Amino acid sequence: MRPVVSEKRKRGRAQDLPAPLRLLLPRERPVAVVVLQGAFVFAADLVRRLPARLGLEIGFLRAESYGSGTQSKGRVVLLQDLDPALDLRGRTILLIDDILDTGLTLRYLVKHLKARGAGRVRICVLLRRRGAIRRQGIRADFCGFDIGPEFVVGFGLDHAGRHRNLPDLAALPPVKRGRSKRAAR
Repeated sequence: MRPVVSEKRKRGRAQDLPAPLRLLLPRERPVAVVVLQGAFVFAADLVRRLPARLGLEIGFLRAESYGSGTQSKGRVVLLQDLDPALDLRGRTILLIDDILDTGLTLRYLVKHLKARGAGRVRICVLLRRRGAIRRQGIRADFCGFDIGPEFVVGFGLDHAGRHRNLPDLAALPPVKRGRSKRAAR
């Protein structure tokens, strides 16, 4: 595997990202919604750097559009919803995901959160595929790194359930990606 973002570079960016987030989140009761499973490592690092005064609540949901492949199936499946007791009505949501590529999953989740009463939804992603600046009417308010077309694993991102534990973000070699020349998330 070829390194795309080193652990050191990733750690430095994780320290910088919370500053602009603090400016755009309300001072009271924002909710961080973490998209499992890919964003759990990034989200853990990120939310620990946000000020305690925010009174941040954290919820988790699980959505899938890839399965075990390297290309989106073109539809999103909500595998696990937020705890029904978590009140989103009128609140600002910080939606934390691993990658913005096709925008399909994030568009689905923004609609879902608004249907549950969310006021504003801010999107924070670890990675944004170059060319995915605005897809499916979705853009990231905050982004850790822009990457190329390679399929990336590590730091929570996986391929068929493997490689989430890698400390660096690394590109899978083309042979492991199957027939696909360009992977899309």
